[in-house]
Amino acid sequence: MVLPTRPIRYRAERMSYKATRTLLQPWSPDFIELEPLNSLVKSARVIGVGEGAHFVSEFSLARATFIRYFVETHGFNAIGLECGAIQGDRISKWLNSPSDTNKLDSVTNPLTFALYGAVLVWLKAYIRDTGAKLIVIGIDLPNTLSPCEDLEQLVRGIEVLDPLMKSEVDLMRQSLASVSGESAVVSSMQWGELDLTSRNNALSGIMRLKLRLLGLAPVFTKHRGEPFKKLFESVLSIEHTLETLRIMKTLFDGTSLEGDTSVRESFMASAVERYLKEYPDMKMILLAHNNHIQKTPVSYSGELMAVPMGQHLAHREDYYSIGATHLGATVPEMQYPSPSSPLGFSVEPVLADKIRKSSVEHFILDAGCVMDPCVLLADDVRHTQRIRSQSSSIVTSVADAFDALYCIPSVSKDKLVEV
Repeated sequence: MVLPTRPIRYRAERMSYKATRTLLQPWSPDFIELEPLNSLVKSARVIGVGEGAHFVSEFSLARATFIRYFVETHGFNAIGLECGAIQGDRISKWLNSPSDTNKLDSVTNPLTFALYGAVLVWLKAYIRDTGAKLIVIGIDLPNTLSPCEDLEQLVRGIEVLDPLMKSEVDLMRQSLASVSGESAVVSSMQWGELDLTSRNNALSGIMRLKLRLLGLAPVFTKHRGEPFKKLFESVLSIEHTLETLRIMKTLFDGTSLEGDTSVRESFMASAVERYLKEYPDMKMILLAHNNHIQKTPVSYSGELMAVPMGQHLAHREDYYSIGATHLGATVPEMQYPSPSSPLGFSVEPVLADKIRKSSVEHFILDAGCVMDPCVLLADDVRHTQRIRSQSSSIVTSVADAFDALYCIPSVSKDKLVEV
């Protein structure tokens, strides 16, 4: 869809965007500049704060500013990350520990450190200096797609709750021990190296265990409700991880089906819903890629990639999403393969997708918001049909996908990213 010039200029004169110079200064934010968001946030219980690409310094700074704004002005008290529950617990304990002895890389894997290191290091100092009460929650599958930690937790739990299944769980853990990569790229290759029988046995074995636990749930929960809950969450994580590994292999093989990656998205949405139900006073900030928090399907060239977490959560009147984009000529991007990297990829600046007339970036440029970060409400960009995503763009109604947007003039690779 090509926007006619005159209507764009007319809307630009009336739009409520605000040059937000403070957005990249989380150490001294001016919350007045974020007031356009007050109408959204006052009724929100969960807010997705996106990024248009991973490993970007400016998106990390902006997210830190948003955290301060939501915590100090609107009482948010939890942060959801793209990592598994076990790692989320470790990060939360690290953040809230008064000691600085342990470094962040001692409680995270290299991928989580690269994705969130800048925000988490800032957050540790912020909690220490202000006494803020915040917890971190891993709402995702293990971002390495390695099931090893969940399997270890499952073994410990099954010994207590259902020892009759211990031998089967032990066998499953042994057969999957080699799927232990530091990223989804590496783990999916290791999954592909397993023989077909081992892969099928793992998938059917975890399904059998889940159905058994569901069948026996009234007995287990009567006396050991909390241990059973933790055990069952491990089973769900392993089940979705194995299915996502299977899907990743088909993606690399070129045999995947449209929308297959939605399996991970529904898992994340269910995790968010579960936490909000269990903790009625929780108000959560979700730090996830635009493609996870948007409320519309993810499609790059007319083919459905995924029904994202945000679309699963869109039924909630208290869910809002804030997307991110930039106007720069280049963007940090993952480059495959990279045999020397433990993650299987490196991060290098590449040309960003061209800014097209139907895009939200073109609209922002036409409105004159060029030199400074800015914040816009969805109504301001209701005619736009494209937004940058990594080094490409997705095609969607931007106003339907996000309730608000922030835009950065240019982006650069985060200094903590060493891949």
